[in-house]
Amino acid sequence: MKKLLLVILISPLLFASCTGSFNSENANSGEVNGSTLIDPAPLEEKAQLMKEAFANKSVDDMLALFVEDMQWMLPNSQMIKGKEQARTVFTNVFSQWEEMRMDAGDDENPPIILATSSKNNGRWLLRWSPYYYKALNGKEITLSFHTVMWFNDNDKIKGMYTYYDRSGLTKMYDEGDPLEAIDN
Repeated sequence: MKKLLLVILISPLLFASCTGSFNSENANSGEVNGSTLIDPAPLEEKAQLMKEAFANKSVDDMLALFVEDMQWMLPNSQMIKGKEQARTVFTNVFSQWEEMRMDAGDDENPPIILATSSKNNGRWLLRWSPYYYKALNGKEITLSFHTVMWFNDNDKIKGMYTYYDRSGLTKMYDEGDPLEAIDN
């Protein structure tokens, strides 16, 4: 029920935030400025593969989901650019956690998923979901993640944009925040 309510509340905001107008031609198609809501299932399959790779801390499985020149924008305005840099970052981050889980909410807090497509900008998967982390030192934290994934025509992730409050997470690292080392 919460999921449906949030989608009902968010959808008008997404359409209202678009520049341009909603007219009788595009009102029936669900299209606004060339963007359309689409079935998220094919893109969500990739998110579920990421969920498995994340839980297994598998750098290779994570990288297999991305294009070579991928980019991942982090909430502290840092950007991972390309698979080579991503390999280093994923290896470093994964080594500091005993357990990591996407979609860590129970039945009362399931992920919220929405997908769009446009002729000019491709396909996008938008996800709202809690992430759980347990550090090697035993400390635990759950964060609300807002994630946007940009896909190419071959269902590879071109861009990843994550939004969450990092302040609690950075306190969990014994050896300092590994994302501080990213060169931009």
